[in-house]
Amino acid sequence: MDIATISSLQSSTNSQSSSASTALNANFDAFLKMLITQMQNQDPTNPMDSNQFTQQLVQMSSVEQQIQTNRNLETLITTNSIANANTAVSLLGKQVEGSGTASLLKNGQADWSFDLAADAPSTTVSVVNGQGATVYSEEMEGKEGSNEFAWDGIGSDGSSYPDGSYFLKVTANDADGNAVAADTKTKGIVTAIDMSTTDPLLTINGAQIRYSEITGIAEPKAAGS
Repeated sequence: MDIATISSLQSSTNSQSSSASTALNANFDAFLKMLITQMQNQDPTNPMDSNQFTQQLVQMSSVEQQIQTNRNLETLITTNSIANANTAVSLLGKQVEGSGTASLLKNGQADWSFDLAADAPSTTVSVVNGQGATVYSEEMEGKEGSNEFAWDGIGSDGSSYPDGSYFLKVTANDADGNAVAADTKTKGIVTAIDMSTTDPLLTINGAQIRYSEITGIAEPKAAGS
């Protein structure tokens, strides 16, 4: 685990509450001094309105309670972030599946799956390389739910493409030509983890997906199995 990252996160959240608390203490001290001065110098024939005094105390108390609530929330966020980082680290070398468009072409095989919100007779799947160029495209009939797509590494121009990371773009339309929502899934081995954010980024098939987007975890298959 990147201890420096976690320590930085804790320091950041703690400093926000500390700054607010310091400001409240300073304001409260000023409030008390002003109140005492008012009481010492009030006109005996026209004393301070007790209702106003009570309202001021309630306002100060409300601000203090809000700061304490914020401090508790920050503690929960930090705890959750540390838990996410711990779990994310344990995924190194594991096979995971989650929302993403990247797949690894290896030995002439790259596989994707994608979910469609409805039947989409007019569905176009396009394979895009790391430079953003479309290297292969085909039409297929998409079905509501899970769909599978495999690519053999041969481009639309008949060229064989090298092993590496490729990305899938899905454009789906129903029988009336209306767009159908598609959620592309990626599956691969976690090779790196970026814990610089509260939602760690996992590198899979040469691309990053968020820890919160992981939907499945499995031990990697042994070679030849």
